[in-house]
Amino acid sequence: MPERGSGAEQPSDVEVDVIRAFGWSVMEIEETLYQRFLNISANRSLVSRDEFRSILREMEASGFIAPIRLRGVKGYKMLVAEINMGRVTKPRVPLDEMRLAVGSQRAKPLIEKSRPTKINKELLDMCEIIGKEIQVELENWMLRDKGRISKGLVHEHMKNMCQALSESEEDLFEYVHEQTPGIIAEVGEILRAYGSDFLLLSLRLTESHVKKYSF
Repeated sequence: MPERGSGAEQPSDVEVDVIRAFGWSVMEIEETLYQRFLNISANRSLVSRDEFRSILREMEASGFIAPIRLRGVKGYKMLVAEINMGRVTKPRVPLDEMRLAVGSQRAKPLIEKSRPTKINKELLDMCEIIGKEIQVELENWMLRDKGRISKGLVHEHMKNMCQALSESEEDLFEYVHEQTPGIIAEVGEILRAYGSDFLLLSLRLTESHVKKYSF
C-alpha cells in the first residue's frame, strides 16, 4: 500500500501526536500507542480511551494508519511518511525518548492482562503464531546470509535459543547476537512485549515442530 500524506489531506495536530506516539516504529500495539500518546504533552493527558479510538478510526479512514494484529494483539501500522507531512514526528531530543519509554512501560502490564495466563489452547495458539514468526524471520535471514535454508540448522538454532533463554535473557541475546544477528530486533521486540516465559514456550513449540518435519 502506498504511503499517504503527500496529497491535500494532512494529519491534524492531534493526529500528528498519534503518529509521534509510534516513535521509531512503523507498527505498534494500540495500548502502547495510547499510553505513549498520553505522555506526548499535557494537552493530550486527559484524552479518554474512547476518544483515542475515535481518533484512530478517523486516521484509518483517512489512510494514515491501518489496523493489524501485532504479536496476536490489536495494533496499527503507520502509512504516512514524515517527509510527506513536513512535520517532525520522530524523537529528536532525549525528553521525547523518555516520554515514549514511560508510555511503553505503562502499557506493558495492561497488555499482559489481556493475554491468557494459564496454559490453554488460546495461549498455545498464540505461542505457535509467535514461534512461526521467529522461524520465518530466521529462515529469511539465512536465505539472505547463506543463500539457502537448512531445516536442520533452523532446528539447531531453535534448540540453542531455548537452552540459552532457559539460563537467562542475557544468554539468549548473546547467542542471537553471535549466531543469528539478523533476528535480534524481532527477538528483542517479542521479549519486550511478551516476556521470557511466553517466548520460551514459543521457541520450544517451534523447535519441536521443526524437528518433527525435518528429520
